[in-house]
Amino acid sequence: MTPSVRTDLLHDLMEQMCGVPHGAVDQIAESARAAGLEVVAVNGNFAAVDPQLGFDLHASTAAAIRERAVTLNTGVENQIDQLVNDLRAAKSGDYKWVSTPFYLDLALRKPLAP
Repeated sequence: MTPSVRTDLLHDLMEQMCGVPHGAVDQIAESARAAGLEVVAVNGNFAAVDPQLGFDLHASTAAAIRERAVTLNTGVENQIDQLVNDLRAAKSGDYKWVSTPFYLDLALRKPLAP
């Protein structure tokens, strides 16, 4: 399975399971403004971690997604299992670091009265 197929798998599952469309994070500030809120601050970060920890983190996240996918009868359990296996196997690869998931911090407020 190629990396883009894996990414599409996770994006499709997020949309199916949570109603979060692909690209929603890219549009979150616009969506907040469209809902009548002001964007006060936007910040984000990720960490570069040891590959043992990083690949375990991503594999554990995929495994948790699998449990939810099974309850929703999505039929992608084998694909998720393969992804988890590939991530766990990658720990023995020649990687210097792996990034954690990106964390987004968005502060919103109701517009101040004029």
